[in-house]
Amino acid sequence: MALSERLQQLPDQFFASLVKKVNQKKAEGYDVINLGQGNPDQPTPEFIIKATQKALETPENHKYSLFRGNPPYKQAAADFYRREYGVALDPEKEIAVLGGSKIGLVELPLAVMNPGETLLLPDPGYPDYLSSVALAQVKKKLFALKPENQYLPDYEAFEEDLAEAKLLYLNYPNNPTGAQATSNFFAKTVAMAKKHQTMIAHDFAYAALGSPKPRSFLQTPGAKEVGVEFYTLSKSFNMAGWRLAFACGNAEIIEAINLIQDHLFVGLFPALQEAGVAALSAKDNQIPELNQLYQERRETFVKAAEKIN
Repeated sequence: MALSERLQQLPDQFFASLVKKVNQKKAEGYDVINLGQGNPDQPTPEFIIKATQKALETPENHKYSLFRGNPPYKQAAADFYRREYGVALDPEKEIAVLGGSKIGLVELPLAVMNPGETLLLPDPGYPDYLSSVALAQVKKKLFALKPENQYLPDYEAFEEDLAEAKLLYLNYPNNPTGAQATSNFFAKTVAMAKKHQTMIAHDFAYAALGSPKPRSFLQTPGAKEVGVEFYTLSKSFNMAGWRLAFACGNAEIIEAINLIQDHLFVGLFPALQEAGVAALSAKDNQIPELNQLYQERRETFVKAAEKIN
């Protein structure tokens, strides 16, 4: 059997290869500290576990979930954005439920682009963005993130590419550089997007982590006119294996995501969505404690690196 041309054009799955190498080293007896994958090593908070256990015992949750997600989860996401970022979202028109943000990031070009149109991706960037290029059969162009520009794109440096681009991906706090976006940069992004009629997809995977508190792209005036943001519970709540996320922002783009998911995924297990409600609704959500732990680890790592130059 021959694979389809689309599958043959897919890049090697970076993280599958990385995990294989790590496991091989462990099998050889090495003590491995894996800094190559954003996979939290702390347990999911107890209050989320208990809410999920209760949800699992509810017979209604054993049936098919609603297309496009259950209202309480979408409302919790909207309330979370209002509380954390001061952003107002319509839970029915401006939020799409995702089984992990990777799904949304990979399927978005399939939903809003035609084959041959241009997708702009950051370099360096999250490797799985490249999967969408092959699946949607779009043209990829890279833009550089340079230290002299605080790892923010210089839009003037690739003006011609912007003029032809249908969609541009951003990711702040940035993977892999750790850089944060400023309010001024996001304002420039909105102005650029309006000028060139380019859609913006902001991957907000590390939203909860960092100091000062990272900004949401949607806090920027006009952001909902040009783009969407992807929020995952993986890093914020130590829920990486739960595959629970959402996209939010521009209603037309959200409708496109919902439409493609109507045909690909239907919906998430209802008990998982109730777990999401618990996480997003908690005022004492343990995110500050998680930030403190990572800061202590960072300082330990930096000191150790300095010792060996």
